[in-house]
Amino acid sequence: MSKFTDETITISRLTSFSDGVFAIAVTLLVFNLKVPQISAADVHTLLSDKVLAMLPNFATYILSFLLIAVYWTFHHRLLNLVTKIDNQFLWMNIWFLLLVSFIPFPAALYGSYPHELFSFIFYIVSMILVNGVFMLMLGYASYKYRLMSKELPLATVKYLFFRQFTTIFVFLLAIPIALYQLRWAVYFIFVLFPIHWATKKYYKKIAQAL
Repeated sequence: MSKFTDETITISRLTSFSDGVFAIAVTLLVFNLKVPQISAADVHTLLSDKVLAMLPNFATYILSFLLIAVYWTFHHRLLNLVTKIDNQFLWMNIWFLLLVSFIPFPAALYGSYPHELFSFIFYIVSMILVNGVFMLMLGYASYKYRLMSKELPLATVKYLFFRQFTTIFVFLLAIPIALYQLRWAVYFIFVLFPIHWATKKYYKKIAQAL
C-alpha cells in the first residue's frame, strides 16, 4: 500500500486546474457588458448615446481582462520556478484562485456604478488582495528555497516581488486620485502596463550583465 504524501497533487495538475479558473474568470468578464435595450422607434437616435454611456464598462472590462492576464503570467512564472508543492502552498494557491475568480464581481459593480467612490475602492481592494496572496505564495516558496531550486538566481525572485510591490503601489495611489476625480483614477491604473514592461527590461539587463 503506497504511503500518502502531499506530492500526490503534482505541479502539472495544479497548473491545469489554475489555468481553468483563469479562463473562466476572463470569460465571465464579458457577461458584464449588456447590449442596450432600446425600442425600435428610438434606436436611430439613442443607440450611439447608449453605447457611449457604456465607456466605463468597456474600460473596466479591458482593465480587468489585462490584470487577470498579468496575474496569470505571474502565476505561470511562479509555478515554473517551484520544483515541488506542499499542502500549505496548495491552499495558498486555492485562496489565490478564489480571489481571481471573484474579480468579475467588483468589475461588474464598478461598471454598473462608475460614479460611486465605494464601487471603485471595492474594486481596488479586491485587486490588492489578489496581489497580496500572490506575494504570500512567492515568499513562502522562496524562503530558504523551501519549494525552489537553490540554483535559482535571487534576481528572478526579486523581480517578481518588485512587480507585485509596484502593482500594489499604483493601486493605492489610485485611491487619492479617485477622491479628486474618479474617472482619472481608472485610467491611471493603465500605467501599470508600461511600468511592468520597463521593469522587465531593467531586470533583463541586470540578468545579462551577471
